Amino acid sequence: MTSGISRLADARLAAGAAAIAGDAATLYHVVSGLMGDGVPFETVLFDVLVPAEREVGDRWQFGDFLVAEEHAATATLETVVSLMAGAFDRPDDGPFLVVAAVAGDRHSLAGRVVAAHLLYLGHRTTFLGADVPAPDLYEYLELEPPSALVLSAAMVDRLVAAREAVRVAHSIGVPVVVGGRAFGPKGEWARPVGADVWVSHPRRVAAVLDTWSPDPERAERQAVDPSPGLVELMSLRSAVLAEAEGRLAPVPGEVRARARDELSILLGSVEASLFVGDTRPTIETLAWQRTTLEAHGVTLADQIPGALRDALRSLHPAGAEVLAAFDRT
Repeated sequence: MTSGISRLADARLAAGAAAIAGDAATLYHVVSGLMGDGVPFETVLFDVLVPAEREVGDRWQFGDFLVAEEHAATATLETVVSLMAGAFDRPDDGPFLVVAAVAGDRHSLAGRVVAAHLLYLGHRTTFLGADVPAPDLYEYLELEPPSALVLSAAMVDRLVAAREAVRVAHSIGVPVVVGGRAFGPKGEWARPVGADVWVSHPRRVAAVLDTWSPDPERAERQAVDPSPGLVELMSLRSAVLAEAEGRLAPVPGEVRARARDELSILLGSVEASLFVGDTRPTIETLAWQRTTLEAHGVTLADQIPGALRDALRSLHPAGAEVLAAFDRT
C-alpha cells in the first residue's frame, strides 16, 4: 500500500513533469485524482503545486530552463489553479477580500494560489492579477472597500511600489496583508512599507485573517515615505538607465534588451535600499543577478553593476554609494 507521504511525493514529481512539459491536462488529472481520493484541496495546493513552482523557479535561476520554458511551466500551473478554484462557489455574504500583485511585478501565481485558497475557505475573493498600478488599485478598492487587501511582491525592486499600494489602501481604511520575497526573509521590510502584517508563506494568509485585529492608522504611522533623495533618483530614472546602457559594450539587440531589463531591476533595488535605509536589497539583487545571468550566458553580466554605478556617480552620487557597498562585501 502506498503511504500518504509517498503518494504526495509521487504527485509532486508528476505535477512538476507536467508543468515543465506545459501539459495542463495531465497536471489537472494528477491533482483532481488526488482530490477524488480525499486529499484536501489545500494539501494539493500547498504541498504539490507550490513545490512544483518552486522547482521551476530554481531550475530557471540556475540555467536549466529558458525564460520561455519557465513561463510555460508557470502558466500551466496557474491554469490548473484557476480551474481548481472554479469548482468553488463564490459566496454572496462571505468576507470580501482583494488579492493583487504590486505595480511592475509580473509574478501572479502566488496571488492566484492565495485567492484560490481563500475562496475555498468561503471568502468572497477577487484576484486582480499581476502588475496592478496603485491609482488603479485605489479606484477598484474605493468602489467596494474589502475587509482586507492581500498584496504580493516577489522582487525587492518593487518595495517602493508596494509602499504606494499600501498607502492608497490605507487612505480608504483597508488593512493590508503582504507577502513575498520582496519584504525580506523575515519580513523586515514590511513595516517601512506600512503593512498591517507580513506572512511568510501563502498558506498562512487565511489564519492571519481569522485572528488579526488590524489598525491601518497605526500601520501608517510606522511606515516610511520616500526621502527627498529617493524622489530625486526616481525622477532621474530614465536618464540614469540611458546613461548606464550607453556604457555597455555593443551587443546584439536581444542581449541588450535583457541587459536593459536587468539594469532596471538593479536600479529598483538601489531605490529600495534608499527607501528602507539598508543596503541588503541591493546586495541581494546583485548576488542573484550574478548567479542568474552567468547561468544563462548573458555576456554583459559583469558590466551591468559597473555601468549603473558609473551612471549614478555622475547623476546621483548617493545611489552610487549603495552599489559601492557590494564591492565591500
